Amino acid sequence: MKIILHKFLVAIIIGFVSFCFTAIPTFGQITEIKNSYARFNQNNLHEKIYVHTDRSFFLCGQILWFKAYLTDAASNQSLSLSKVIYVEVLNKMNQPVIQEKIAASGGFGSGSVLLPFSLPSGNYELRAYTNWMKNFSPDNYFKKNITIINTTRNLDSTAVHESIKYQLDFFPEGGNLVNGLQSEIAFKINDNNNKGIDAEGVILDQTNDTITRFKTFRFGMGHFYLNPEAGKEYTAIVTCKNGTSIKKNLPKAYNAGYVMHVADSGLNDLKISVKAAGLQQREHAAIYVIIQNNRIINFAQAQDIGNGDAILTISKDSLKDGVSQITVFDADKNPQCERLYFKRPKNKMVVTVNADQKNYQLRSKVLMSVATTDQSQHLLPGNLSVAVYRLDSLHQSRSENIFSYLWLSSNLRGNIEDPDYYLSSENAETGKALDNLLLAQGWRKFDWEKVLQNKTPAFKYVPEYSGHIITGRVTSDATLPSGREAKKPVPGLLVYLSVPGRRVQLKGCISDSAGLVHFDMKDFFGAGQIVMQTNNGNDSMYHMEIFSPFSEDYSNNSFPSFYVPEAESDNLQKASLGVQVENAYHEKDLQKLANPSIDSLPFYDKPFKTYMLDNYTRFTTMEEVLREYVDEINVRRKGTNFRLMTFNAPAFPFHDKQPVEPVLESNPLVLLDGVPVFDINKIVAYDPLKVQQLEVVASRYYWGPITADGIASFTTYKGNLEGFTLNPHDLLMDYDGLQKQRVFYLADYSSDKELHSRLPDFRTLLYWSPGIITDKNGAARFSFYTGDIPGKYVVDMQGISANGEAGSAGFIFNVEK
Repeated sequence: MKIILHKFLVAIIIGFVSFCFTAIPTFGQITEIKNSYARFNQNNLHEKIYVHTDRSFFLCGQILWFKAYLTDAASNQSLSLSKVIYVEVLNKMNQPVIQEKIAASGGFGSGSVLLPFSLPSGNYELRAYTNWMKNFSPDNYFKKNITIINTTRNLDSTAVHESIKYQLDFFPEGGNLVNGLQSEIAFKINDNNNKGIDAEGVILDQTNDTITRFKTFRFGMGHFYLNPEAGKEYTAIVTCKNGTSIKKNLPKAYNAGYVMHVADSGLNDLKISVKAAGLQQREHAAIYVIIQNNRIINFAQAQDIGNGDAILTISKDSLKDGVSQITVFDADKNPQCERLYFKRPKNKMVVTVNADQKNYQLRSKVLMSVATTDQSQHLLPGNLSVAVYRLDSLHQSRSENIFSYLWLSSNLRGNIEDPDYYLSSENAETGKALDNLLLAQGWRKFDWEKVLQNKTPAFKYVPEYSGHIITGRVTSDATLPSGREAKKPVPGLLVYLSVPGRRVQLKGCISDSAGLVHFDMKDFFGAGQIVMQTNNGNDSMYHMEIFSPFSEDYSNNSFPSFYVPEAESDNLQKASLGVQVENAYHEKDLQKLANPSIDSLPFYDKPFKTYMLDNYTRFTTMEEVLREYVDEINVRRKGTNFRLMTFNAPAFPFHDKQPVEPVLESNPLVLLDGVPVFDINKIVAYDPLKVQQLEVVASRYYWGPITADGIASFTTYKGNLEGFTLNPHDLLMDYDGLQKQRVFYLADYSSDKELHSRLPDFRTLLYWSPGIITDKNGAARFSFYTGDIPGKYVVDMQGISANGEAGSAGFIFNVEK
């Protein structure tokens, strides 16, 4: 008995030791993957943008209004990191036709775009991103298809007579097909309008034997199962609803590899099965399953797959809401399979919009009330935007909203047809359709190589957390050993950037090793010019350039084909007439701009003294002005060259304990309309009758890397450097700052005079506001007037709470004659 017990204990000990020697490396691999992933994503914040536009269909001459919601991708909470949002309209060649810089505050920004008549009719892409988002794939930018019609040009015949083309693609679950292992294969059939097509198909082998049949489920997507055999090739024959036939080969199957299948029990469990075939057998072979959501690992487990099969069952409670990425690694930490899973979010802002009535007369007042709560009907303050526009065959209500975008669309590839369908209700049908969508448009492989090699991500672009950053470069001529001329970066050089105008905007930066300079331009609004220069009195001739802040990376999303049915001719003519009437009678109202709320003080704040030259006897030379009136500046001349010296105000009266320089020997920083003038002779020769005021700082001043022995800031009447010639080596260029806000025109028929006015009101966009804020009781109100066009009108509202709960609402009312 003792001998038997002894042998039993020995077996247990041997088994335990064996387990330790196999389990410890396995645990170590999991820990290593998790630690590598955490290090890679440390301080790696990701932003996400949703843009609410007033409509999706426009005519040239109309204004496109929008509001951008900037959020933390991990929580959907509003994010105030970036203060600038870049908005572009791209044509089908990915060429920007409109570019705007929008100021953001607290995670929100709004703006507008006047669509010029220079644009040809077609489908365009509206996209938005921040400077920080340029460090990552353009697939992460916000993108939306819009249609623009130019009614002043005849439509191309191809736009009127549509030519339908079809695209068929297959997506094996996890990534690859492996011979001898059954795989689920998703498929998608869509036309060149990015619309899913109803179809049926059959899979044939190379001998034309039927292997399986399949058909679409929703939006041209579906799935089937296939167990490929070595030596066989498979072809799909698909017949579309209109009779068109498509033939396409299935993806190649490999002789060795892994397949993964994820099954949702419909209750609270998720089953992940992994099979392997054709691999070199290892004792105690393991796989590692990692599940991450928004770059945070929520689940990590090792599983033995020595017999070629591994099954994991996990609770959905361990996963975060939204899209999770499931990755399977082999024993050598190489990613082998990957797919997405979606857990329906629980937190949503419920937006309720009501009007004081359902039917209105022409030119009558509409009163709207808004309420925002959470899903438990608790009061929830929200920040919202709203558009009210006429519904017709041209303008349709949207299927995308902020909730479906933040939780679903932003994590998938390509255009999603009716994304709200997947989240509007939870049942077996929507669950099946959602899984097809994730398989067909969700496979986006993460770059695990950089993660596992513990490479620190290099970020080229910094977040603009103060204001717009202008980036430039300074180079000099250089001759290479080959004799070829080249541009050599100039490091360590103080470079100035200024904005000519009555408001002084001056920045300085010392160039880095690559000759790059970056200027943080806080509160820089409107179109104008900028000047980039060096101190030409001290420096040689340099070449200077300014880079575009807009992204030059583009996603591979396909544009839907452009098609306008002939039956829409009358509707387009009426819409065009409405645009012409609106621009003819309300052009000034439509172009009204709001003054941005900015600090107008110069960087030196309040000067020591201000001289309004009209208050003095006018002299004809600047030398006389400075000598006779400006006590703080001493003018000296040596030969033909002038120099200025600033009397140091803190030195008068003299301090007993700490002596202060009575006179600052170097030239002060001289500014003309905010632009530095380093050649004192040029400012002395400038016509003083063009100068309105002079501000003097009578002490040494430090502004970033700029050190000034006093400041003399001259401002002309026009603020445009009138008659002054810059140094030929200075870079002067047109440059648009942040967009100034356009004021939305609201018709007002509260008076009898306006009510009975004979001026036509053909507005189809009755109301737009990016600033509907519900109070602590979750309530808000707004109002507007109808116009002269009867029909159905939709109220489209989007918004988000401070905690990241997103929501939307719609309301339809009638306008009758």
